[in-house]
Amino acid sequence: MKNLLLTLLITLSTTILAKTPVSLFGVYINDNVLDYVTQEELKSKWEALGRGFYTLELKNLPVSNMYVYVVFDKNNKIVHILSQKEFQNIETCKQVEYGVRRALEKKYNFEFDEIELPRMSYSFQELVEDNVMMTTQCLVISDDITMLSIAIQTEEYLDNLF
Repeated sequence: MKNLLLTLLITLSTTILAKTPVSLFGVYINDNVLDYVTQEELKSKWEALGRGFYTLELKNLPVSNMYVYVVFDKNNKIVHILSQKEFQNIETCKQVEYGVRRALEKKYNFEFDEIELPRMSYSFQELVEDNVMMTTQCLVISDDITMLSIAIQTEEYLDNLF
């Protein structure tokens, strides 16, 4: 009986402490890009970024009015997920970003930290796992275009950017 209770307690504790896999719109960081596109799509639509990284827009996701891109390495491992949407002004972008940020904070049980950028923008970031960073940002592109960006990137990718 004691062994059964101990086994049950350990199983429950492990389940409770397990981290939620980090994803954006159903795309998981560290997954194989071929889980989301066919080999033919991959061969015909990817672009080289340099330093052993490649990018591809995912068009078959159930997300309306957002662009979703992945960056993957030579082993097809997804190291960066980026979603973007254009708005006419920063106020509207901030309202949408706030809702997205709160939903992500609730899902992953953390709070974003605000960061300051040199251009007129609004940005938050947080380390979600040991080697995974998540950011949300509204960036003013021009007088009538503000871009909402939501990104998840691995430390491996960030370290190789510079």
